[in-house]
Parts: sequence; structure tokens; C-alpha cells
Amino acid sequence: VNHSVIASGGNSGVRWYEFTAPIKAVAPTALNVLQQGTFAPDSNWRWMGSLTRDKVSDILVGYSISSSSVYPSVGIAGRTVTDTPGTLEDELIVVSGTGSQTDTSNRWGDYSSMRIDQDGCTFWYTTEYYKATTTFNWSTQIASAKFSGCQ
Repeated sequence: VNHSVIASGGNSGVRWYEFTAPIKAVAPTALNVLQQGTFAPDSNWRWMGSLTRDKVSDILVGYSISSSSVYPSVGIAGRTVTDTPGTLEDELIVVSGTGSQTDTSNRWGDYSSMRIDQDGCTFWYTTEYYKATTTFNWSTQIASAKFSGCQ
């Protein structure tokens, strides 16, 4: 589970949670927070996150990233099960935007989705970014990634 939050520096960060649950079907109140974190490593804004985990419990989160000096771009950050709980490793920029949206009409990120492949290891992420400054003409990026420890 994830959502955007205002981080300590006043910018937006990706807030994420990993829950545990009993093996049988249960009510949401039976869930327990295994770990949680806020990813905001610098003054850029991060929002519209989407995450999942692979079959060995590595986590990858994808999101939009921008600031007054960074065009809307696509970023990802992940963690393996051996990383310190509540942390994500260094960010990777999947694609750097080269433009921005001039008329937002209060919409962005309609197509942000992180999914795991049938192989249980390959992450597939899609979201939007801008190639040129204009109104409502975003481009879609589809990316895949896999942690080396997942076979």
C-alpha cells in the first residue's frame, strides 16, 4: 500500500506500507504493519506511487518525480528482504521528462501501475511523463526490472 505525503522538507514523498496477515482470509482489522517508510531523498516531489513485491518479498515502487528544475519524470526505488526495514535503496530514473503539463485540470497519473510478472520475479511498471511542454499530451513509459536475488 502506498500514498503521497508531505515529507519533512515540505515536498511530497511516497509513503509505503507492507502488511502481514494470517494465512486464512481475514477482516482488514486483522492486518499488521510489518514495515513502513517515506521515500523523499531530496527536494524533488514524488507522487502517484505504485508498488508490489516479488516471490522472494523484494519490493519495488514506481512514481512520478518533478520539481521546479526537474520535468515530470519516472522514478523507481526498491528494497530486498535483507535491507534495513522501512528503507528503500537508491532511486533510479527510468525516463527523464523533457517537458511539462501547462493545464493540469487537476489530473495526473491516471495510469500508474506496478505489477509482477507470471515468473514471480519481473516487475512491470507504467506511468506517464512529458516529452514536450504542452497541455494534456503525456507519454506513457513501460519499464521492467528484476532483482538479482529472485530466480
